[in-house]
Amino acid sequence: MAAITSEQVMTLRNQTGAGIMDCKGALNEAGGDIAKAVELLRKKGLAGLAKRAGRAMKEGVVVAKTDGKAYSLIELNCETDFVAKNPDVHAFAATIASEMLTDASLANPAESEKAKERMQAVAMKTGENMQIRRGVVYHAAGSAVNFYVHSDNRKGAMVELAFDGDLAKGKAELEALAKELAMQSVAMNPKYLKREEVPADVVAKEKEIYRAKTEKDEAEAQAKAAEAGRPYKAKPAEALEKMLEGRVNKYFQESCLIEQASIRDSKKTVTQIVKDLGAKLGGNVTVKRFSCYIVGVE
Repeated sequence: MAAITSEQVMTLRNQTGAGIMDCKGALNEAGGDIAKAVELLRKKGLAGLAKRAGRAMKEGVVVAKTDGKAYSLIELNCETDFVAKNPDVHAFAATIASEMLTDASLANPAESEKAKERMQAVAMKTGENMQIRRGVVYHAAGSAVNFYVHSDNRKGAMVELAFDGDLAKGKAELEALAKELAMQSVAMNPKYLKREEVPADVVAKEKEIYRAKTEKDEAEAQAKAAEAGRPYKAKPAEALEKMLEGRVNKYFQESCLIEQASIRDSKKTVTQIVKDLGAKLGGNVTVKRFSCYIVGVE
């Protein structure tokens, strides 16, 4: 068997990021075949990563791409901030985001075995456990789409707007609003688009929490009044029910994108900002959907 050359070792090292001695050993075992050596190192690397599978992946990157017709958003997670800033990790996320625009099999990269396999090669090189947490593609056919990714690459969002007027004429302003609402999503992290989308059990839980707090506050107020020798008048049931309704409405205003106060003008809701643009463009503008990815946040 021919001696392994330093060029072969460096080629394998550049492809895998493995140590020089590991590369030499794999090349010797593979008889100088670089492809086989890569496979050997991957098997060893993946075995090592499997031992780290229990480690939390609370760091990562968010990347968005567009070709003008489709828009993609992806979140990739890893263990440490150091690896999250690795150029190879960013390059991989950007490549998958770009491929998502035209490859239907990557519409949800978190479920793509092909994407996962490619990611494992990057994970082996960085020595950390990694995962494609989520990804989505919007197609701007008959609608206006735009995205925003914060400068730290840890949070990003994408918004799609529908317009029943002259879309071509209003496209620039609609896309500007879509980007603004994507920024709104990143800043305020809404969980839902509108109150109708909030699950009934979530609303019930909010009511239960606030009702329990109200009962506790009433009991404490009554106890303080008794301690001070003052008469205490309990709030009527109707008043308590109105307070409960107000608390649930506040939850909707905080959790639903279109009910939030606009980051542009806090005196207006997002719904009003959207309506204002519709009036300006001569048609009805509606927020069809949004996706917001923030590393470490559900």
